[in-house]
Amino acid sequence: MKKYLFFFICSAFLLSCNENEGPTVCGVENPVEDLAWLKQEIETAGVPSSSEYSYLMQATYQGKTVFFFGFCNPLWHWALIIRDCEGNRIAGEISIFDLSDQKVIWKPADSVCTFD
Repeated sequence: MKKYLFFFICSAFLLSCNENEGPTVCGVENPVEDLAWLKQEIETAGVPSSSEYSYLMQATYQGKTVFFFGFCNPLWHWALIIRDCEGNRIAGEISIFDLSDQKVIWKPADSVCTFD
């Protein structure tokens, strides 16, 4: 009887897991597709004259999810503009080193940027 109870409990745990559930960011599963303002920014970043040098990063700043575009062209100088989940610009003296959990969430198909 104990073997059956153990088997039943293990089965319940295994069946209760949903493979489709993923971590949510800003209340959505895919911020690149599901946040309208971010999707529009990505379309703008895909302008052919410089798209191969652009990428979008997601990070954490003061415990909140933020987004920023980066550029890997060594001849360009660019300003760090950080936006929150609603697309609002976060003001202040913020350095790239103030951001944790940085990861690339979008780059164009013709990207020349490499990440290690």
